Amino acid sequence: MSTVFFRPLCPADESEFYVMAEEFYHSPAVLHPIPPERHRAAFQEMMTSDRYLSGYLFAHGEKAAGFAVTNRMMQHELGGVVVWVEELYLRPDYRSQGLGSRFMTWLEQELKGKAAEIRLETEPENERARALYQRLGYEPLGYLQMVKTL
Repeated sequence: MSTVFFRPLCPADESEFYVMAEEFYHSPAVLHPIPPERHRAAFQEMMTSDRYLSGYLFAHGEKAAGFAVTNRMMQHELGGVVVWVEELYLRPDYRSQGLGSRFMTWLEQELKGKAAEIRLETEPENERARALYQRLGYEPLGYLQMVKTL
């Protein structure tokens, strides 16, 4: 599908982003839904600066095919910036057409010289996503993530 392109989210994308974020967070790709106010906070951060979060719209003409959100942090161990692909969502009509691969390849080119590493995570049961990332050269880290919500 060569007519889909990637571009940074802009203020005019706000309502479409909320709709797609709700679709994503009510899908089997995530453990549980999140409150809608977190989508608003993330969108506002993306519109304020790109210091932490960046958002991308997958545009097919006037239609939104999907979105991605990346997050940046400096990592001591690498001596450079790590970019996390926090979310990558494609609407059902746009899946299995190579868009995930195209986006990840595009993102790698965009980050050359700006980041030391790209990281991502997927649910262990999401075999399609895991297979995509492995085809693109991503490897499991072997770390056990732990979290404490404040």
